[in-house]
Amino acid sequence: MKHAPHPTGLPFKPEQTFFADPSTDRLLAMVMTLAAELHVTRDRLATLEMMLERAGQLAPGALDVFTPTPEEKARLDAERQAFASELMQCTLGQEVSLGAPEERVDKFNRG
Repeated sequence: MKHAPHPTGLPFKPEQTFFADPSTDRLLAMVMTLAAELHVTRDRLATLEMMLERAGQLAPGALDVFTPTPEEKARLDAERQAFASELMQCTLGQEVSLGAPEERVDKFNRG
């Protein structure tokens, strides 16, 4: 996978590694990127809540005591489950692609 050029135009430097296995460094970088995105999302959500409260559109603390309707709860539950399933898919140690049909693989192996 080729990277887009750096916004400054400077060349990329060799990958920094801190652990024996570079994949651990990459995993840590991914986790830190997700943590940064989560922080930004939480900050923006808090700001949005403050703005809605100032405008009188949302009572302070209303979000903390909100109770969804059964339909809304079902939707939230389904979205949460889909997110968790997608997030955890890579931990199963299974290929995501279907791969080639076995008869084609056998033909390739025979020459």
